[in-house]
Amino acid sequence: MSIALVWYWDRASEIMPYWRDGLRAAVDILCQKYSVSYYLDKKVPEPGKHDVILVWGDAQSPFLAQRQQYANEKIGVFLSAMPVSYDLLKSVSVVYCESQPIYEAVRAQGIHALLAFGTDSSFYNPDDSEKDIEYFYPATFSPWKKQSSIAHIGKELLCIGTVQPDGEGELQACRDGGVQVEIGYFPAEKIRNYYRRAKRVIVPAIHGSERTVLESMSMNIVPDVIEKEINNKAYSYIQEYKLSEYLFPRDFILRRYSAKQYVEQIVKGIL
Repeated sequence: MSIALVWYWDRASEIMPYWRDGLRAAVDILCQKYSVSYYLDKKVPEPGKHDVILVWGDAQSPFLAQRQQYANEKIGVFLSAMPVSYDLLKSVSVVYCESQPIYEAVRAQGIHALLAFGTDSSFYNPDDSEKDIEYFYPATFSPWKKQSSIAHIGKELLCIGTVQPDGEGELQACRDGGVQVEIGYFPAEKIRNYYRRAKRVIVPAIHGSERTVLESMSMNIVPDVIEKEINNKAYSYIQEYKLSEYLFPRDFILRRYSAKQYVEQIVKGIL
């Protein structure tokens, strides 16, 4: 089976060297059994070249508007955000939903959906590093990530990430509060080492940060999601863990949200 992974975003090539999450780990596993080709930025596969096209994007991805050109291919979409419109999703073969709330919303539209998400648990693993960071929050600086709401923690908080055009206020609030700040895209190893040194991971975002939640839990840290009701997608994993039989968050991740479980769901959707 020939698979195309389309990352239809004009900065995909720039970010690719830093990309280390559950999806990347799942695709690496797919590569061991199938022929997988990447299409980054706004490059698209030639119609008829692949059996399956997997699209990483949102429900309004411009690539999905080209569905009629790929009449013979199965198309799957990895969906992390709640759709504003479901029209384009109705033409695809399967939608892989990264959280329970999104899964329920997509299913309610009569669209074939699977709950499929995970983290690279073999990479994001704890060690015996000294816990010398009180609070850690890896996220792009933007109003929806809400760094300003935790800036009062001050020097005991480490925030790292890029700065969005609308994020200067969040960055300035952190600087005014004495927060430790690092700006930019960083190698995954650096982020993992900060997780290893962190006593707590705090997530004030009003949406997004699901990857941060799973990475934290893979590191055996239950993150503090502040906006539990507003950001119910991120908090849903913690709810699921608390209701599970697992004593430790890493055990929960290994059995429910590792790359192995993720790829099983991907294959289920395209076979």
